[in-house]
Amino acid sequence: MGDISPTSTSNGETPLGTGTGSSAASSTLPSDLEAFTLSRFDELVAKGELIYEPSTGEIVEDQGFKAEIRYVPHLRRKPIIPSDAPERKTGQGRNPFVNPEPQFVLCAVGPDHLLMLNKFCVYRPSLLLVTRKFVPQSDGLDGSDLAAAWALLRHPSLSRPYMMIYNCGYEAGSSQGHKHMQLWEYPAESELGFKLFPEKAESELTIASDIAHVPHKHFVLRLPEGADDACLVQTYGRLLGEVRKAHAAAGGGSAYNVILVKEWMCLVPRRHCGLERGAGSNAAGVVGMVWISDLAERHTWTSPGLKEYYEYLGIPQ
Repeated sequence: MGDISPTSTSNGETPLGTGTGSSAASSTLPSDLEAFTLSRFDELVAKGELIYEPSTGEIVEDQGFKAEIRYVPHLRRKPIIPSDAPERKTGQGRNPFVNPEPQFVLCAVGPDHLLMLNKFCVYRPSLLLVTRKFVPQSDGLDGSDLAAAWALLRHPSLSRPYMMIYNCGYEAGSSQGHKHMQLWEYPAESELGFKLFPEKAESELTIASDIAHVPHKHFVLRLPEGADDACLVQTYGRLLGEVRKAHAAAGGGSAYNVILVKEWMCLVPRRHCGLERGAGSNAAGVVGMVWISDLAERHTWTSPGLKEYYEYLGIPQ
């Protein structure tokens, strides 16, 4: 992939154009990836080593914006590394992705990444795509990261579409300091009860930044059918440029969320993770898939109204 602008970020991110392509990533994946993943997932759930139980969701609407609030009690057991912990800068200390427990590792994804099962799952299955070597979660995605994610999203064994999220920085909702993306099935509108707002973007060329009823700043581009790694890198670079402008206009910051499916890519700038108010949110939350572990968190989301809380988590429109 050739270099594009911007090639680096203000917070030490690696160049966008670096890394191996999706063909290299695809070559290490098993042909029966989905069946293998589900079999291992169910095995670890049965052994009690992987924490998952079916959860229920309700649709909440505020001023035209819809979100599903999903009650997942076991998430209160999920560890969150503090924002100032040395693990976020060095990878030393509590790092589940360096020498991971072998039963959670599914396969290599190219030379730079591992595909793992998430120990704390909202969906069946919930996957982690982690860098083999320590890279801070505050760094952005590079070409290798995007190629690895793209190889998984386009894998021929998948019976349903998947989505990838990346929480860049503590304020974006990252629980760990070692770079990792997350993947799970992309819910259909008929299952979720509404259409996620990035789906409403119409153009592969003009960035959508004012989708109706979305209370926080967002930047979305559709992806052409058959998009390759270079297209992903270019799209990410354009959207990231808009995120930086939004942060600068709002007085600073660098955190953001990435949401990627085969049809579109969305970036959302973040100011707060939400934990300081009692209800954190990652990339899933900012597009309308909210997870809570108790009713107090629901109150935090809904008592001021969804609009106000999204404006707090991100940057108001």
